[in-house]
Order: sequence, then structure tokens, then C-alpha cells
Amino acid sequence: MSQAEVTMSTRPVFPNLAEAARRIGTRKDLSQVEFRELLCRDCDFFHEDHEDDLECSCFRMLRVIIERGVMSPQQLAAALDAIEKDDTK
Repeated sequence: MSQAEVTMSTRPVFPNLAEAARRIGTRKDLSQVEFRELLCRDCDFFHEDHEDDLECSCFRMLRVIIERGVMSPQQLAAALDAIEKDDTK
């Protein structure tokens, strides 16, 4: 495995989600800004200077999962972390 492949495999795929989830904790009553910070910042299509109300289907799906208490932000981050660790095996 090359050094670039090692670096890619150890770098989190969703670093902003993980950081936001740590700050938010288990709350499910998030503001629109908090949802965007949690769910959108790692997306290639995210632009910080855009304040529009457009929502992709992934955003809507994950927002419903959190709002209905199916998963907390921390549980979502932990699930993604587990997937990333499994992918590096």
C-alpha cells in the first residue's frame, strides 16, 4: 500500500459530521443551521456562502432519522466510523 493510500485510509471520510456530532451530543431538536453543519459540510456540493433552502434527499432522510430519535447525531457518527474502520481492513 502506498503512502497516499495509507493516508487516505486513516483520514475520516466525514470529519465535520464527527466533530459536529460531538458538540451536539444526543439532542434531536436541532436548528436548520445545526442540521446543515452536521449533515452537509462534508458534501462536495456544500457551499458555506449559500443560504438557500435546497435540501438533498440524504439531508432529509438523515434529518428525519435524527428528529424521530431513531439515531442520535453521536450514533450516526459512530456508525459511519465503524463503516470506515471496516473499509480499511
